[in-house]
Amino acid sequence: VRCGRARARREWRHPRTGSILRATDGEGAVTERRTIVFMPESAYGPTNNCIGIGKVLERRGHRVVFAAEASWKGRLEPLGFEERLVDLSPPPEGEQDAGQFWTDFITSTAPEFRRPTIDQLATFVEPVWRSLMDGARFCHVQLEGILDDVPPDVVVEEHPVVAVLAGQPPVTPITA
Repeated sequence: VRCGRARARREWRHPRTGSILRATDGEGAVTERRTIVFMPESAYGPTNNCIGIGKVLERRGHRVVFAAEASWKGRLEPLGFEERLVDLSPPPEGEQDAGQFWTDFITSTAPEFRRPTIDQLATFVEPVWRSLMDGARFCHVQLEGILDDVPPDVVVEEHPVVAVLAGQPPVTPITA
């Protein structure tokens, strides 16, 4: 009888590119550098989640690229990431704070949470999903350009719609 850990699978074939993905050497260093594209929703929670995961991957030697909403311009590069920006709607005039869309949206919809949950389906849930879908449709061509320019081995999406519309099989982290 042999004791010890079961041998883990060491490589996988990427479904789109056909390239072989290899596991780490057991010490955290990668045996082959990969490109990981993060596509977070334009809000601090999802973006910060992706930043944390991205830093771990970067320290392990991978190339980390953020396909982020345009209001994040200049905020991800100082952290060591490549920044590729998309617009979720026609660009506003002047500078906009990162995640400002959602800050404004929450402020304007806060009164909805005083209503019964069943009523919120029509007054809050549906408009939120419509906004997410509209943004994903608007940036679809931009995302295709980014994925063509930076062929990823993995796409990590913290946006419920964007990666699906980009035609790339995503990895979805769970933010609690």
